[in-house]
Formats: sequence, structure tokens, C-alpha cells
Amino acid sequence: MSRHSPRTWMLASALLGSLGLSCTPPEEPFPNQDELELLQSLHTPSRLPPKDPTNKYGDDPAAAALGLRLFNDESLSSCGTVSCKSCHDGQGRSVDTAVAQGCDGKLTGRNPPTVLNAGYSTWFMWDGRADRLWNQALLPLLSPVEMNSSPALLRARLSAEYAEDYRALFGKLPSEETDDNLLLAHFGKVIAAYERTLNRNDAPFDQDVRRFLDAVAAGTAEKDPAYLGLKTFVRKGQCSACHKGPMLSDDQFHNIGVKDQSAGARGVAEAAPAMLEWPFNSRGPYSDAPGGIESVRLQRLGNDLSEKASELEGAYKTPTLRNVTLTAPYMHTGELKTLEEVIDLYDKGGEPAGNFAGVVSVTIKPLELTAEEKKALLELLESMTGAAQ
Repeated sequence: MSRHSPRTWMLASALLGSLGLSCTPPEEPFPNQDELELLQSLHTPSRLPPKDPTNKYGDDPAAAALGLRLFNDESLSSCGTVSCKSCHDGQGRSVDTAVAQGCDGKLTGRNPPTVLNAGYSTWFMWDGRADRLWNQALLPLLSPVEMNSSPALLRARLSAEYAEDYRALFGKLPSEETDDNLLLAHFGKVIAAYERTLNRNDAPFDQDVRRFLDAVAAGTAEKDPAYLGLKTFVRKGQCSACHKGPMLSDDQFHNIGVKDQSAGARGVAEAAPAMLEWPFNSRGPYSDAPGGIESVRLQRLGNDLSEKASELEGAYKTPTLRNVTLTAPYMHTGELKTLEEVIDLYDKGGEPAGNFAGVVSVTIKPLELTAEEKKALLELLESMTGAAQ
């Protein structure tokens, strides 16, 4: 029997317990094999987002150029003062307030997510009510509290300023486009082509992880400056349960106990059924690849809504941690102003039950982080912001 086998420790604990003493097994060295493999997966993302087969214009430079102009065009809104840029400007490509202001002073219900690195995602909006970057662009355009636009307004504006650019891409003038939904889909696809260029990666974090992995191989992991931060992130803090992979997000939905008693507090449980029936979703008639993996992915979500309903109640999408210092305030409500407040929320295991819909995910529990661990974790999060490109 090994000197450190579980049975040996149980017998030792029982003996010392009878003497009024305690015996705690030594902590497993960090990283173990599973943790090492997770750390190895945190590589810098590929310089360009993966192809989106549902948008054949997604990597067309002419589409991106038109998308940039439309992204900045306030005249696409019914009030003439709101554009996509209104909520997605600055280094963080978001707003610095809890919610954003749309036409006629109306306010969004949630904090606008950043569009930095949006091309790497597969679900969009906090509650997953869009499943592709191009169909996401239609939601603020048509929302009565954001741009409050319409197909008629879009057609008129395209005809006035962008007619030949539109025809060069889509083969006909906007005025000749009789299908309102196709006109909207084309708008979304050129906006997405532009947003797919908004990438900001290769942060100090990536260099730190590579150096730490070299230290692990050399047997000097505990001496590396990133040791405590990475250990807290992966092990005690359980951050990597959801913030994993090159984009530091599993791109899935979880209930982390954020205070929210709004009308939309049910999150993806409320939004997904409508999205699955939406004609603009990735398996619908306006997708450029309605079958294959996209259809399977939506079917899987539909199955989860039936089979794992309680897990999706009050669940929201895991945001990327890349460039997180640029995107305050935090959470879908925008109520947390600093990363220190975010760490404290996780440390206490979310808000008390009753402050949000559903129940927290199984990984959300009190962490009892020390002040040193919180500091190391904060420094790690701060290192995840990449240089502007």
C-alpha cells in the first residue's frame, strides 16, 4: 500500500482525531494532468475567426467595407440619432453604463455585449436569442427601444446612399429587392462581415500561460509569477469550468446567481424557443448553409430545453474574458462596476436564492478565497486584455 493512499490517510485521521488533533491530506501539486491539458488549451485564438458557412459574405472585403459604413449610419434608425456604433464604440466596443440608450431616450434591458472577437462565438445576445453574428445584427435594428427601424426605412436608406454597393454584392438594387426578409438578411450579413474584423487577441495572459507551461515542464511551476493566479482560476475559483478554450468562454449558458428580477430574468429558457422558430436562424431559409452542423446544434438546444429545463432557467451566456478590462460594467445587468465586485460575487456563490430566476449552476458555490488569491486572480484577469489591432 502506498504511503499516501486514501486508506492510510483515513486511518491516520481517525487516530489523530481520537487524540483531538487533525490530519489533512497534502494538496495535490498544481497542475495535475487534467489541469495541465486545460491550460494547454488556452492558446491564443487563430488570428481570424472560423468561417461562418451560414454567411457567404462573412469574409468578403467589399461586404466588410459596406458593413462599416452601415454600422456607423445613424439614419438607419427611425429617430436618426442611433447607429450600431452608438452601443459598440470605444476600445471596449460597448458602453460604460449598465444599459444603453436607444431612440427617444428608451433604455435597453441589458448591458450591450462587446463586439470584440464576436466572430468566434456561436450564440449571441446574453440570452441566446440569436445564433449567428449576422442574424444578431437584425435585433437592435428592429428593436423598438434601440434603432426602431423597419424594412421600408432600410430599403430607402440603402437606395439613397448605398445602391450600387448593394447591387455589386447582391446582384440587384435595394429598390428591386421584393423580399423584406432577404433585404434584412443581407444587411445583417454585411454588418457581420465588418464585425468579424474586430479582433483583439494575443494578450499578456497568453505569454504568461506559455511561460508557465514551460515552467511546469522544467519542474519550477511554483516559482512562476502566474502560479497562484492560474491555480486559483483553474482549481479553487473554478473559473475555467466555464471560461475555457482560446476565447476563455465555453459559449454556453449558466445561472451564476446574478441579481435579476426583470421581465426577462428567465434568460435562455425564455428566449430560445422563439429563436428556434425564427426564420432568420442558421437553419432557416435566409441562411447560406441551413443544414449540417448548424441544424444539429439547434436541435441539441431544443432537446436541452426539454430535458434540462431547470439548468437553463435563469441562465445566460458565458462572456469571453478576453479584453475584460475594457468592457465594464459587468454581467448581463451591468450592475457590477469592477472586476473586484465580480470576484466577490463568485466568492460568495452568487446572490441568495430568490434574487433571480431558477437555481445556480452546480459549480457556483462559496469559494472562500483568501485576499492573496483574490489579488492574484484580479491580476490574471487584467492580463487578458490584448493589444489593439
